[in-house]
Amino acid sequence: MNEFIEQFLLEARELVEQATNDLLMLEQSPTDKAPLDSAFRAFHTLKGSAAIVDFTAMTRALHAAEDVLARVRAGAAPVTPALIGDSLSCLDQVVQWLDQMQADGESPTNADAAADAIVARFAPGAAPDPPSSSESLDHAWVDKLLERNRAPGARARSAVRYAPLADAFFHGEDPLAVIGSLPGLLAIDLEPGQAWAPLDGLDPFDCRLVFTALSTASAEELSHWLRPHSNVAHVRPLVEPALEDALSPDACRLLDAQLRLLGERDEDGRSGRIASAGRVAVNVLRYAGRSTEADQIDQMISSGQSGRVGEALAGAIRAILDGPAIGAPTAPTTGPLAQPAQEARILRVDVERIDTLVNLTGELIVLKNTLGHTTGLMQAGADARTLAVALKDQHARLERLTTELQRSVLGIRVLPLQHVFQRFPRLVRELAASVDKSVRLVTEGDTTEADKAIVESLFEPLLHMVRNALDHGVESAAERAAAGKTPVATIHLRGARVGDQVLIDVEDDGRGIDVDRVRRVAIERGAASPQAIEEMSDEAAAELIFAPGFSTAAAVTDLSGRGVGMDAVRTAIGRLGGQVTLENRPGRGVKVRLTLPFTVMMTRLMVVEAGGEAFGLPMEAVIETVRVPRRRITPIGAARAVVLRGRTFPVIDLAEALGEPRAAAPAGDATLVVVAADGRLGSLEVDRLGERIDVILKPMDGLLAGAPGVAGTTLLGDGRVLIVLDPRALLQ
Repeated sequence: MNEFIEQFLLEARELVEQATNDLLMLEQSPTDKAPLDSAFRAFHTLKGSAAIVDFTAMTRALHAAEDVLARVRAGAAPVTPALIGDSLSCLDQVVQWLDQMQADGESPTNADAAADAIVARFAPGAAPDPPSSSESLDHAWVDKLLERNRAPGARARSAVRYAPLADAFFHGEDPLAVIGSLPGLLAIDLEPGQAWAPLDGLDPFDCRLVFTALSTASAEELSHWLRPHSNVAHVRPLVEPALEDALSPDACRLLDAQLRLLGERDEDGRSGRIASAGRVAVNVLRYAGRSTEADQIDQMISSGQSGRVGEALAGAIRAILDGPAIGAPTAPTTGPLAQPAQEARILRVDVERIDTLVNLTGELIVLKNTLGHTTGLMQAGADARTLAVALKDQHARLERLTTELQRSVLGIRVLPLQHVFQRFPRLVRELAASVDKSVRLVTEGDTTEADKAIVESLFEPLLHMVRNALDHGVESAAERAAAGKTPVATIHLRGARVGDQVLIDVEDDGRGIDVDRVRRVAIERGAASPQAIEEMSDEAAAELIFAPGFSTAAAVTDLSGRGVGMDAVRTAIGRLGGQVTLENRPGRGVKVRLTLPFTVMMTRLMVVEAGGEAFGLPMEAVIETVRVPRRRITPIGAARAVVLRGRTFPVIDLAEALGEPRAAAPAGDATLVVVAADGRLGSLEVDRLGERIDVILKPMDGLLAGAPGVAGTTLLGDGRVLIVLDPRALLQ
């Protein structure tokens, strides 16, 4: 891809984001000219940029939307929900074109049909949803295809008709390969597109065949697959669109069972459980016609890295279960819900940060020359005391410069929370409409910056939280009126930086968590003994919503009810080194707070020694270090515990936990490191405490990827490799 196209894509995505935000603001304040003018300028600039790169179809589509917005600016047309929806749909199509350009490096050549549909949508008196070209075709071929293939037709979700051009071979197109490569293929029929010529006049390079086929793949998936042949291929869905991607209740139960199997903590037989769960999931998805997802999971379990595969497989199954189920209301499939997260491969950096790097580079070069001069003095036999003073001074300067350099590099890698927050106004608009609730989203602190890896990992956890707030927390307009509340509910999405931590709040003004119902459901599902659950405080009982598989929903919907949402939130935030806390206010709403590190790249470690080896422990997990007489450590069955300030902590011998059993207990007091992770507290017995160091943590890869209990590695000053432990896995 040339630099010109890269620049166009970068600017176009920014303009799409600006136009989307302006349109949503305009819908809230139809008489406000500022968002209208800003949206118009964004569409106008997008149209001009598309014309510069000769993307005619995109230019036509944006021109149609721009004309309507111009009429609104002139007072000749009103701002209506339909206008906002049509304009947002136009931007959705633009994003799809940009994604295709990102992949192919050039403008799409088959965009005219989509552009025509957008132009027709904005034409005066146009129907809201004009029929697609494929829907206007004579579908007698579908009936004939199903009649010939009754058995596979019962399982088919889509039918395809592919009539390649007569000179297809001369364009490098192999029709048999095209139709044979379709996902989920069940049956193929071939027939001549026109009468055969006499044998002596038959041209063997003239393609006269028409292919029709049945597939278990969805119409959307096949349309994407046949995109290069859209002018000669047509796809017809054979099931209701609302049920195309739905899983039956039996399939959901089977996938739930595999999720529970993957959640078992016993390391014995873990690889076998992963392989078994993956194979069952593949078979379930293939039977349900989800061939693409089945192929992805099949490749996942074939990678051989069991540690990572287990987490990835569980995440994939959760994502599938979060999709629509048969009988559930279907959320909109256009707009931000259908758009994959765009990883920021290009960052715009403040020029002052670049200048700071340049200045630091200059200082490092000066220091390098100074060290060279000192080396020359050493070779000339200079006084040792003088050299020692010079080296100490130069080391101090080097330490200062490397610290500043590290901070500057990390500062370049940051993104504002706006990168993820801006995806939610449109999403909340669509989801609220799907559940017939009036909801207003208020975002604050979207300029707060955090590490790119943190920001790009936040969308899925925040999506689960917003879905739960919409479905469980926010009441209907009638319920809110009866409770003396405004008919429009409010969801706040806030970000803030406090020291080296980033705080993100998702708060609603709904009904709050019904703690009594949580207790009843927990007892029904055996989360703990009835007595223990009844004795829990309200705060502890509310925390049960984070338990795997827990849900208080009366029925599974497209928003929630499968019991994977809040568990997935805590798991995802825990992987980032963060914490999730909950504040329940019955009748007034719920606030969920995410506390995250500013960066996952730079980590402060405590070095400890156990079994003759050095290991690192992340400082954010260390509560305290303490030395206690060994007589205070009490055996409890096969385990040990210690009481510190009236609280009992399990004692884990770090050397034994890492596979180095001791022949006898060491003499003297025990050195304990008290650690916390995922709400669990414990103490690790070590031989010796070492220094505290700042490191850039490298995750394990290759054969050691996914090694249990290991967070990554780094290098010590003497060149040794330091293994950094994962306290979360050690406590589990």
